[in-house]
Amino acid sequence: MQIIPAIDILNGHVVRLRQGSFDEVTIYNADPLDQAKRWIAAGAEIIHVVDLNGAVTGEPVNIATVEAIARAVDVPVQVGGGIRSLETLERLYDAGVARTVLGTALVSDPDLVAAACERFPGIVAGIDARNGLVAIEGWKQGTTRTVSDVVAELTDLGVRRLVYTDIALDGMQTGPNLDAYRALVASTAVAVIASGGVSTIDDIRALTAIPGIEGVIAGRALYEGTLDLAEAITVARRTEA
Repeated sequence: MQIIPAIDILNGHVVRLRQGSFDEVTIYNADPLDQAKRWIAAGAEIIHVVDLNGAVTGEPVNIATVEAIARAVDVPVQVGGGIRSLETLERLYDAGVARTVLGTALVSDPDLVAAACERFPGIVAGIDARNGLVAIEGWKQGTTRTVSDVVAELTDLGVRRLVYTDIALDGMQTGPNLDAYRALVASTAVAVIASGGVSTIDDIRALTAIPGIEGVIAGRALYEGTLDLAEAITVARRTEA
């Protein structure tokens, strides 16, 4: 299982939101590239970058920063936020991005998702949910689509990996929704990356015990120091062994 540090970019800064609220923002670094280098120096083998402005506007607002990170680091970069066209995808992959996360497009433009899966490697479904219902537009807009509905369509669209975020737990450091992840991996053959609520090394141990969880995205816990990246990576590797 991979431990994936998150770099969420809002107005050019590295931030974390509380329960997806743009009114509750904590800034951790004014330089996203510096933060990427810090995580890699601490042992990160892959990083997760999100353009929060882009997730809301539908356009990659911080794409130049994302490109700079992808070109400067020597580990895979997974990117999401505002990716809603093949042109944006092409630009990101040309910059060296390894994976791209499509979220809103899963609901609003499944044809784009299918075309993206045919044309590009590393397409990831980003499913963000509140009370079991999928949210889009940077978590600002709810839908009537259930997580199970959207997950059931992933294979047909060509998606082979998904990131699932429980918005109610994101940034809360109260622990992940383990029952939701158990149900998710039992209902799909798609590899699952967990996101939201991770607080301590015990949360990492609990997630490694769920077959089908490929990775864990950690944010606030790493920034606040309740989770040590090197220790988390060691635990994940030991469990695999």
